Amino acid sequence: MTFAENINRICKARGVTLTAFIKSLGMSTSKVTAINNGSLPKETEMVLFAEKLNCSVMDFFADAEDLSPEVQPKDEDEQDILRVYRSLSRRAKHEFMSMVYDFENREELEGDKDNTAAV
Repeated sequence: MTFAENINRICKARGVTLTAFIKSLGMSTSKVTAINNGSLPKETEMVLFAEKLNCSVMDFFADAEDLSPEVQPKDEDEQDILRVYRSLSRRAKHEFMSMVYDFENREELEGDKDNTAAV
């Protein structure tokens, strides 16, 4: 995938168009045209984009096989969880998943207690 395809994909996942994102940074829409025509932004701009989009600069250069299939939420709760998760920084994602695993283990143990009591 090209830089333009990736940044547009990442913006879409964040619920914003590339044009709106670039404008929010105080940059001209000619930057959008340049990106979509194959021009690469300066390194400092890429770092800024990654910071503001809560992703890595490397995400702008992902190949199709690097991307997992898009998860389709089953209901509004799953949609909210995915939205929140995708908006987090990498560090916050790690903390979030640690809480998820703690919760999962707690639920399994509580379930085991209930099952052993019934036997």
